[in-house]
Amino acid sequence: MHLVVDYGGVVAHHDDPHEQLERILGVDPETELRRVALAYFAFRDGFLRTTEEYLDLLSTVTGASRGACREYLDERWLDPELPAAHAAALRTLAADHTLVCFSNGVRPWIETVLADHDVLECFGELVVSSEIRRAKPHPRGYVDCLPEGDERVAMVSDEYDEDLLMAEQFGMTSVWVENDDEPRYGEPDHRAASFAEFPAVVREVDGE
Repeated sequence: MHLVVDYGGVVAHHDDPHEQLERILGVDPETELRRVALAYFAFRDGFLRTTEEYLDLLSTVTGASRGACREYLDERWLDPELPAAHAAALRTLAADHTLVCFSNGVRPWIETVLADHDVLECFGELVVSSEIRRAKPHPRGYVDCLPEGDERVAMVSDEYDEDLLMAEQFGMTSVWVENDDEPRYGEPDHRAASFAEFPAVVREVDGE
């Protein structure tokens, strides 16, 4: 089976940025969050092409030093929580399936995190918005995630409306990592309490 795996919120978990904004960048998270997000979205959506450009823009919009911006990047984006159980699940899945990492994120940062946890080689391909210049749920990313043949495809994500609803339109089996904070406009084909349980769900899907 061909498996499309959402990165943020499923494989890796990033902390709430508010404390980091104040402690590292010295900005008020209640009033300056949009400025910080501007730099990230510019890179995520392909308007910036390098980390150095991101750091330049982040420093400009926040007034923080380049060193502080680098510290923020390292803590916020390059050191997320990636549990050992998630890494083990990826290795288990990669032994018998083709994996694609699909993310509204920044390719070099995601590659760094996956490499640091020795799971980058689990993925045959990374489809990342910073490279294709389209964020989910734009169809282009989903097309890029599909295999060349008629192999069955499943996608796992913690966001049903933003990720899985479109995946279903492309014939993918949807697996929702349960997220109580998200209202849904439909029902996924399968559920998992966490990504660590995803291999068991895949065996279920394989048996259908």
